[in-house]
Amino acid sequence: MNTPGSTLERSKPRIGVIPGDPNGVGPELLAKLISDVDDDREADILVIGDEHIIESGARTAGVDLLLPKWTPDSKPLTEGQIAHLLLETISPKEVTPGQATEAAGRSILQTLETAVGLAMSGAIDGVCFAPLNKTALHLGGMTEADEMQHLAAHLGVKGLAKELNAVEGLWTTRVTSHVALKDVASLITEDEVLAAVRRLHDTVYDAGIDNPRLAVAALNPHAGDNGNFGREEIEVIGPAVERARSKGYDVVGPWPPDSVFLLGKDGRVDGIVAMYHDQSQIAMKMMGFDRGLTLLGGLPMPITTSAQGSAYDIVGKGVARVSALRFAFNLVATIAARQLARASAT
Repeated sequence: MNTPGSTLERSKPRIGVIPGDPNGVGPELLAKLISDVDDDREADILVIGDEHIIESGARTAGVDLLLPKWTPDSKPLTEGQIAHLLLETISPKEVTPGQATEAAGRSILQTLETAVGLAMSGAIDGVCFAPLNKTALHLGGMTEADEMQHLAAHLGVKGLAKELNAVEGLWTTRVTSHVALKDVASLITEDEVLAAVRRLHDTVYDAGIDNPRLAVAALNPHAGDNGNFGREEIEVIGPAVERARSKGYDVVGPWPPDSVFLLGKDGRVDGIVAMYHDQSQIAMKMMGFDRGLTLLGGLPMPITTSAQGSAYDIVGKGVARVSALRFAFNLVATIAARQLARASAT
């Protein structure tokens, strides 16, 4: 059943935007994002969070935000309207800028869970969150490795949920993520590599590229040098790439990890599957740290954030750059719009 104002009754998607870590630059970035959106934006916005957090971010950003209040019991949101769902997740006296705290972690978790709950009910079509802090999340009660795995567990999602990143139109995902480097090789299987290719292809397609061109990175130096430096390329990664090709994916690899990102930088591929976290993240952050974004893949709704952190060292200075969060918002709006169009056509 669709709730009032739900997806199928809207001509364009509605995105929930949340402030992230209340002790970081997230509230400032949210205020800058909201103040900078155009009237003809491709998605409506529902701000989700504590009133004093949003107001504090606006003061730091030097902007005025006048947001009509909304609750799930209110009348349906009007299209074109930016509204604010008020939460009470943290008291003003518990906000300690520049510190990772238990109170901040609980606030982040409650705000995230509220946002995905609204998406599951059909009140919003996607979520964009400002930078958060994993230490605070763990202090606040998160037992999973990261916020993606927490949301997957919270939603009861079975299967593969992994991050995807993008900078300047180049997309990446990885077969393993927040695990110790010594464990990486044992976690790489044909099925995991194939799943990563599928996930990357589908995401790049939803982002607007109809025929994604992909590359898969090797694990070992020189792609294993024909087995001299490891056999993962011969026994696991190569066969997975062949399986992907047989299923119709436009993919090459395994490509030497020290040069695979040149394919993306030169525009020869649209996306790269890496084997582990830093294999992709170092390259992507070198390409544009203040322009990078993250998509939480494998969840029932599109969720994006900027690739930057909570930046405790510059909290309250008003100098945090909003470009990456703006790219993240634009992406989730694009994906949600394409999904809305498909839903309306069926």
